[in-house]
Formats: sequence, C-alpha cells, structure tokens
Amino acid sequence: MGRPPLPLGTSGKVLFATMPNGMVKARVKFRDHDGQIRLVSKTAASRAAAERALKVELTVRRSPGGTGALTAGSRMATLADAWLAAEHGWSTGTERTYRSTVRTQVIPAFGQLCLREITPGIVNRALTTIAQRSGPGAAKTARACLSGMFALAIADGAVTSNPVRDAGARLNTTAKRAPRALSVEDTGRLVELFHSSPRAAELDVPDLVDWMLATGARIGEALALRTGKADGRPLLDLDAGTWEVNATAVRVPKQGMVVQPRTKTAAGWRIVAVPQFAVAMVRRRLASPPRPDTALVFPTPVSGTLRDPTNVSTDLRQLLDGFQCEACAGAGVRPVPGGRPVRCADGPWSWVTSHTFRKTVATRLDEAGFTPRQVADQLGHANPSMTLDVYFGRQVVSAEAARVLGR
Repeated sequence: MGRPPLPLGTSGKVLFATMPNGMVKARVKFRDHDGQIRLVSKTAASRAAAERALKVELTVRRSPGGTGALTAGSRMATLADAWLAAEHGWSTGTERTYRSTVRTQVIPAFGQLCLREITPGIVNRALTTIAQRSGPGAAKTARACLSGMFALAIADGAVTSNPVRDAGARLNTTAKRAPRALSVEDTGRLVELFHSSPRAAELDVPDLVDWMLATGARIGEALALRTGKADGRPLLDLDAGTWEVNATAVRVPKQGMVVQPRTKTAAGWRIVAVPQFAVAMVRRRLASPPRPDTALVFPTPVSGTLRDPTNVSTDLRQLLDGFQCEACAGAGVRPVPGGRPVRCADGPWSWVTSHTFRKTVATRLDEAGFTPRQVADQLGHANPSMTLDVYFGRQVVSAEAARVLGR
C-alpha cells in the first residue's frame, strides 16, 4: 500500500538549502485546496527568516480560497470591487445607493484591511462611527453592503464566516415611531389646499397627489404612468379602470431620466383597480389641449419630459411646509441673511411627505376590513406572507379597493 497523500491544506517537512549568494531557501511540499501538491519556497538572509516567511505564506495558502480570485489575504477594497461588479439584479436607484455607500463609507473604514483581519469587533466599531458621523441610515446601508460583500467572500471560499452577522452595534437607539397617516378629514382638507394653490397648479402636482392617494403608488411609479401597451394589453385601461404598475422613473448617471422597465422590487409589479374620480382625472388630462406629444400622464409642465421624483418630492416638500403656516407666511422656506433660504418645518402639514400618501391608502383599506395580503398587493409589497407570495399568483386587486378610495 502506498503512502497516503497529505491532507488538504497541510504541508510536509521543511527543507533548507543555502544559495550560491549566501541566501537561505526554505521549501516544503504543500497540498493545495485543489488536491495538487505544489512546492512552496521562500528565500531570506537567514534560516530563521526564511522559515518565518515560509510560515506566513503557508498561513495564506491554508486560508479558504487561497487559490481563488479572493483569498483571506485580499484587501477589502478588492472584495468591494468584486461585489459591485457581480450581477445582483438591483434597481438603478439601489445600485447608485450601494456604490455611493461603498465609496464614501465602506472603503474609507475597511479598504486597507485584509479579509482575515475583519472581526465582529472591527465591524461594530466602524458601523458605530459611521452612525455617529453620517446617521443611522448610512450605517444600516453600510451594514447591508458589508453583509453582501462577505456573503460573496464565503461563496468564493475566501472566508468561512460573516463577521457582520455577529457585530452587535445598535445603529439607532431611538424608539421607532408608529406610522402616521392622514385621517379622512385631513385628506379632504389637504386635497383642497393643493387644488386651491396657484403655486401647486404651476408645478402641476394636484393631479399627481390625487393619483397617489387613489392608488397608493410610489412617487416614481406615479411619474412613470403612461399610455400604451405591454405584451399586447394596455398599461392604463381607463374603460376597465385598471393600471398595470410595471415601471418607475429613475435618473441614470450619464443618461438622465428614464422609465425603468421594472418596479422597485419584484413584488412591485401589480395591476390595481383605479377609482372613478382618478379615471376621470386622467381622461381630462389626456384630452386637455395643449398637451405635449408624450405617452406620459404626468410629464413636466413645459417640455413634456419625464419628471425626476427627487425634484417633485422637493416641490411637494415646500408646498406642504407652506400650507397654512404663519411662521413663513405660506412660503415653505425662511430667508437667511447672506445665504440660501432654509426649510420652514413649523407648518401644520410639515409632517406629511409623498410617502404619507401610501400609508394613508394602506390605513383606509385596513379600516375598510381588507386583509393584510390585499393591502400588500395594492401597495406592491412582498410581505406579509412568503407562502402566499410563492404559491399564489396575483392579478387585479379587488375592485372594492377602488370604491373605498373613491370620492
């Protein structure tokens, strides 16, 4: 019977040889993780130095992934590049956020460390620093990026555990506030304020607010509302009173505003029933001259191009801050001597955001007795039930939703 092979990741006896130039070479047979036996050697000025260099090299080679693209000795910056270059199926907005977080938060904190040097304690301290410097939101995004990066490192065999999972940093010590939605009376009053505001009319946002309150759509989904067909069926069927939500408005670097042909998440695709008052509003907009030559229902007022959700949110923010606010006399901002005006948050409607409209829709449906699954379908959420998500197809949400959200 022949001699059994070396176990994976182990080496044989170290041999030394003196070179003609006086240097000492330490060499050993090492069985790599692919099963091949390779001769590993290091040269130094003395026997002890050569042996130490050889031990360091063997430590790296014994680490998982020693023969892969990523190793335990790889820098975090290398892992970050590999993670960002991998295919994740992210939306444009998510990719932009993650790339920015890696560049501004992760790399400065971890970039020069090797993977084997990252411990839960190091992650904990770095995330705590990011939270103190840039806020809990930035730290949570950085943690998501780090967790994804180490998942890739584990899959590549460079490490065996995810140190982010064991990091115990509390990124937000304040109690989570309960969701706040508009009451029925508040909704009616706010709609009146939008429709009676000359500035809101100039910005062409009252109808957009009506649409979001009628459907629970995200602001990017509402701005991507357009006529036309997908797979032979109308995206916006005014006769049937349905809307297929299959896209969102996003800004792509070096391209500008585009209609991204998918929603924020896979669960965001849905067909919702539209209340009759919203159907009538869309008919009016499509028939009102002069209308820009575009399939978009809510284009920019002048050029007829796709609106930027960020810009529209800013317009809504200033309008909401100014409604019935005595502190700023309805301007929504306060002047600063020698500087740019600052936001006035003292108005009675300053707590409202465009996302409040989605919470309001969810609240109205919940009050009407809709199940959590029906509410999630209306808003395009994957939860509340993984079983229902995986095994039940979703088509048109109950037409009862249109009746409840109608006026």
